[in-house]
Amino acid sequence: MEDKYIQAIRYKLQKRVRRVNSAETSQFHACLSHLFQFIDAMPTLASVRDGLLARTALMNVEESVSRIVNGEVLTGETEEESAAIGYVLLKRFVDDSESTSLTSIAFRSGAGTEYSEAFEFACAAFLEPFYEYIDEHIDDQQAILYVLRKYKQHCEWFRRNELHQLATSETRKAEESLAYDLYKYLHDQGIDFTIEPRTASGRPDLLTEQVGEDKVLADAKVFWPSENRGSAYICRGFNQLYTYTRDLNEPFGYLVIFKMCEEDLNLMLPPTEAMFPCLTYNNKSFFFVVVDVCEYKGTASERGKLKAYEITDEQLVQAVTSETADEAESG
Repeated sequence: MEDKYIQAIRYKLQKRVRRVNSAETSQFHACLSHLFQFIDAMPTLASVRDGLLARTALMNVEESVSRIVNGEVLTGETEEESAAIGYVLLKRFVDDSESTSLTSIAFRSGAGTEYSEAFEFACAAFLEPFYEYIDEHIDDQQAILYVLRKYKQHCEWFRRNELHQLATSETRKAEESLAYDLYKYLHDQGIDFTIEPRTASGRPDLLTEQVGEDKVLADAKVFWPSENRGSAYICRGFNQLYTYTRDLNEPFGYLVIFKMCEEDLNLMLPPTEAMFPCLTYNNKSFFFVVVDVCEYKGTASERGKLKAYEITDEQLVQAVTSETADEAESG
């Protein structure tokens, strides 16, 4: 399932890790800092990292790192814990190298006292577990994005009119009908999922592998301003999806938006290299997949100047924060 995007992101990550591993003593801190900046800037990688930190939240990783810095020789009991410890410790070093001495840590572990020996030890003991976790889980995150991209192309290239008629035949059930078409496609692609599982806040449309550790939360919404399902409706849908990720302690969410109008829908989110618009909020990453199923009246050259609706990241976040404030007042 690996495509050129996955290959490119994996190659870029490998290149930066190699640069850290081979860095001269004077360049080690800068190369490590550049690696973390790169991960921060890539939503796919940042999402995997955030997922790691979320899954190890109950393992007292911060406390373990503090104990290592203060003189204890500790290792994680699992690969996930080792990866999280490696990231948190090296991030502390990047943020404040004086209070997090890799030389002292290496010396207590019997790796030597020279800076070069300390940095070599840090790469083996802390960077490698974190890097291997990220590398192994890129495909976990990318698999659903790849399938959703293929679904978007499948609908827009071959089934636009069919899906438009499906939605307009009974507008009240348009969203439900289109959502089930999505489910059928995902099932045909070999993705196991449970439809509409219950949570404390309602029912997310799709939750893959609900009984396992790795869950993928997706919600389907119709963007149809003439049917009172415009920008505000999408913002409410985002708040609903965010609530599901919060209830289920999941770091990722996917909002699949079926666009029924001739006007474009522009999601004004921070630019990323991801294949879909992405918004990170409260350590959770959300991908927005717009599937155009509008049945246009004329060709592109006959439609005139393109008009567009815009939804900003501020509007999306406001939908969440307003709801949170309302919950606090009612409580």
